[in-house]
Amino acid sequence: MKKMMMVCLLLLPLGVYAQRQTEYNRRGDEAMGKKDYRDAKMWYEEGVTYCNSYSIDQLTKIWQADETMHLSMRTAMANCLNCLNEQALEHDTAAMKKLIVFYAEGIGTARSESSAGYWKNLLEQTRQPYAAVATPYAGAPKERMHFFIGYQSAPLSFFGIQFGGFNSRLGWYLRLHSDFSFQNPAGTVRREPDGDGMRTVLENVGDEFRFARETGRTKSNKTLTGSVGIMVKTAEDLYLSAGAGYWTRDVLRQFQAVDDDGNDLPATFMVNDPDLSRSGMKIDADAVYLFGKRFYGTVGCSVYGFKYVYPEAGIGVYF
Repeated sequence: MKKMMMVCLLLLPLGVYAQRQTEYNRRGDEAMGKKDYRDAKMWYEEGVTYCNSYSIDQLTKIWQADETMHLSMRTAMANCLNCLNEQALEHDTAAMKKLIVFYAEGIGTARSESSAGYWKNLLEQTRQPYAAVATPYAGAPKERMHFFIGYQSAPLSFFGIQFGGFNSRLGWYLRLHSDFSFQNPAGTVRREPDGDGMRTVLENVGDEFRFARETGRTKSNKTLTGSVGIMVKTAEDLYLSAGAGYWTRDVLRQFQAVDDDGNDLPATFMVNDPDLSRSGMKIDADAVYLFGKRFYGTVGCSVYGFKYVYPEAGIGVYF
């Protein structure tokens, strides 16, 4: 009698576990019958936490049946992929077959014919163990590197480009900006002490600009920035990036040409103002989000010369 009770106690947790498995799959099947894919996905996702094969099969059917569900199912299908990889490494041929479909159709991961081919070959080797002995081991498929390119904008220079690459964990980028203003100044302005104040001195200007007055207008010129950085994945489709580089910007000051009597002449000219021009180190900090399977967006800020902080944003494509 005591032995019988011990057996019952040992089998009780297994019975509860099996009943729970039946429950979430049964609830999922009821929702599938009504074509309520969102509710079915919720129930089958519970099964994926136990790497339940039936739950994985049903989620795969939902993915293949309704393309509008893809965005909300990315995490669930990635978890399915992890389960299948673990099972396939234990020589589970059923899991290998499913992996071939996942990689061939891009379910829960990027479409990869090379990965699908790898699992096809390994499936054949598993089915024919003696033939597999003579087959050189090809090794696990290399993880695919995605590359991206896009437009990057910042207040100092609206024209920018960013390109780089990333995989499922890390990435890198190169970022370049310019205002595409390359005006040659007519000279240089400097200020020097004059009694209790300062006086403005124009240098290297032509005789026609010997007499002039400031208009108060300035203009950025030859703004150039460049930086490189790394990207680290922190969540599904989200990377955080940080980088450093160099920036330089000249500032031009406008003057109005006047005659000896102080009357305005029909000419203005720009001179370089070294006191306002800047250059130094640039530091980036951004968030990069992947969306729509082919697009990405960035938002963040950059610190120029450890003094000026400006927002930055960009958008582009990856492949």
